[in-house]
Amino acid sequence: MDWPEVVLTAVAGSVALATNIIHPLNTGWTGGVLFDDDVRKLRLGTLDAQYEARSASDLGLAIMVTYPILVDSLIVAYWYRGSADVGLQMGLIDMEAFAIVGAIEGATNIFTARARPYSAECGVTRPANTADCETDALNRSFFSGHTAMAFTSAALICAHHEALHLFDSGWDHVMCASGFVAASSIGLLRILGDAHYFSDVFVGALVGTTVGLTIPLLHHYGGHGPQSKPPALRVNLVPTGAGGAIVGTF
Repeated sequence: MDWPEVVLTAVAGSVALATNIIHPLNTGWTGGVLFDDDVRKLRLGTLDAQYEARSASDLGLAIMVTYPILVDSLIVAYWYRGSADVGLQMGLIDMEAFAIVGAIEGATNIFTARARPYSAECGVTRPANTADCETDALNRSFFSGHTAMAFTSAALICAHHEALHLFDSGWDHVMCASGFVAASSIGLLRILGDAHYFSDVFVGALVGTTVGLTIPLLHHYGGHGPQSKPPALRVNLVPTGAGGAIVGTF
């Protein structure tokens, strides 16, 4: 990772943190678009069930964000494949992607300030003195941060496994597909929990996938444009006494 990318990661991370403190603007955006209201009918019938769905999405997101760094970078690349350099660079790529998505999502939340699907129910069928209705999270519906981060992770998993062949088998494809299935499940849980409209989840998935693929592929795995410098990553799988190892030059 070059110094400009280190600076970009630091700035993006700072923006992501700051936008979680700054209050959203008063845009007055409420209600669904297109078929948002029809999809909202999928929400679970009780508040307790909705809160359980949100808790499940929180747990799923924690696993998704942790996986590419802890498992793919540290366990597979560093320990199993024996390449500390490749493992480190994979982790830095992951952090850069997550920071950028966090910054985009946070800034979008502030400037769009879309009300949550349940906003009109606060003080009516939903207690007004809950965190749902009292905090500025009420106006942070667009777009879904949980979904964006989950799809970023899924895209990173795909990029790493398809470019580096971490398992050197069909399991690389399985991990890629499984990541997107898990990310889609998290997006669905956000709808079931009535935390987001379908359009919030759809845009979050689009942004997360785009960033999660672009960062490793464009800057590190060789998908560079005509005006870019040569790819910063060269990786070879070579045989060793233990079976095989990844040798990378960044």
